[in-house]
Amino acid sequence: MKHNPNDRKKIWCAEIGIENHDGDELWGNVEWFDVLHTVPTSLEPPEKKKRKKKTKNSSPPQSPPSSSSSPSLSSLPDEIVVNCLARISRSYYPTLSIVSKSFRSILSSTELYAVRSHLGSTEQCVYVCLWDDSYQFPQWLRLWVNPNQTLANSMIKKRRKKKKTTGPMLVPITSSNFTSVSKATVVVGSEIYIIGGPVDSEPSSAVRVLDCCSHTWRDAPSMTIARMNALACLHNGKIYVMGGCQGLEDESWAEVFDTKSETWERLPEPGTEVRKCSIYRMAEIEGKIQFGNVNETYAYDTKQCKWESCVKQKLRSECMIENVSYGYWNMRLLWYDNDIQKDYWKRLEGLDSLAGKYMRNGGSSGNTTKLVSCGGKLLLLWEGYMKHNPNDRKKIWCAEIAIEKRDGGEVWGIVERVDVLHTVPRSCQLLHCLVVSV
Repeated sequence: MKHNPNDRKKIWCAEIGIENHDGDELWGNVEWFDVLHTVPTSLEPPEKKKRKKKTKNSSPPQSPPSSSSSPSLSSLPDEIVVNCLARISRSYYPTLSIVSKSFRSILSSTELYAVRSHLGSTEQCVYVCLWDDSYQFPQWLRLWVNPNQTLANSMIKKRRKKKKTTGPMLVPITSSNFTSVSKATVVVGSEIYIIGGPVDSEPSSAVRVLDCCSHTWRDAPSMTIARMNALACLHNGKIYVMGGCQGLEDESWAEVFDTKSETWERLPEPGTEVRKCSIYRMAEIEGKIQFGNVNETYAYDTKQCKWESCVKQKLRSECMIENVSYGYWNMRLLWYDNDIQKDYWKRLEGLDSLAGKYMRNGGSSGNTTKLVSCGGKLLLLWEGYMKHNPNDRKKIWCAEIAIEKRDGGEVWGIVERVDVLHTVPRSCQLLHCLVVSV
């Protein structure tokens, strides 16, 4: 230690992630480095102590510093520790969990997230679901963002010209042991509901729930009938599920789940016309559950408890920031101002460089692309094929886009970073990309 009046030294630790680059080269990514502890400079490893010969004039060993001179967070009452940890970004939690078992227990406790909610320190986190035939179950991952995006210059090897940064990555979480690849996934608070089938290519009535605070799974009450490829959305604490059944009149074509009472209830019979409708998109708009396709749109009025046909087709929105809707279609990012009556979809300007990078790195109509809003910014995720690919794999890319409103009411996008989050088998599918507040 420099300027060391107390004659002490630091114990440092660096965590290094290993990345397999093209050409079978292994690269190390320094994910974090920090001081773990301070000790007297005379303190030596046990191996050195054994070899050290005793002398007559050797000074007596120094006594360890008292607890008052080196306070520890773990020595505080649990209520204070929880309050402190609740104010820290969740991105630091993986590192903090290795400090001790008590820290790891606190970081996965419901009390911590209740305090985070009370303090208003909840964060939006992105969860991704991937599926491949080689997986035993669909794989759920969390987008981890390095809180220290750029490493200090002193930690970068001189032989490397570029400034080394540790970007975001997808981190796997506990498997659900549930083989459903259902389209019906809904975020409720800090939980994700996976509803129905297909499960092993068959319909299912099962419902599994992922707690994004503790990354644990539980079963919710099953639906009244088995469904496959149904769609769902949330409104006023209730999950509305439609379609995905054979369409028989004695079957419940649509039902609703009350997340508070945890009960299912059949919705009124919609009629033959609605039953035959092909549903590609579903959304809640002003208390009505709108659903349909490009040619026809219907709605269920949750207040009047009746079905109706819609003339306006506003189902193209994928996410919203400050009452402006954003969507991605035909390899273009579009926006729509909901405060302006009779507004129309317009191209989001400022993204020419991103469009070129998207196309050069495998983005096309043949690959899955997802758009979500997180923390007031847009995240565009897509599957990109790899060049010189002997292992038959592809990359999951992510572009982070800031939104800027300009004079005249125009909205522009500013690309802040583009990263590779993960590599997967070429046949792997990007099923879901969801934003959860925790």
